[in-house]
Amino acid sequence: MTISLDLLETVLTRLSQTDGGVEEETKRTLVCGLYREGRLSATEAMESLHISSRATFESLIAQYHAVREWPDDEVESELATIERLNRA
Repeated sequence: MTISLDLLETVLTRLSQTDGGVEEETKRTLVCGLYREGRLSATEAMESLHISSRATFESLIAQYHAVREWPDDEVESELATIERLNRA
């Protein structure tokens, strides 16, 4: 999906000063914001940003101050995944 935003030139300038340019920075900011609000799970956020490494994702959300409390079902899902990976 493509969306269009009407932003001030100063905002565009700041977004363009980051790795990946305006589009990539806008996507990271949006996804990290939705994750912080609890509207995306860690898995959904990682998939949206094409991140396969949990360590990379944790670094990114720390950079964007998107750390949040995990709901019980997400904790259970993460623990189940860790157990499954440890058995493999």
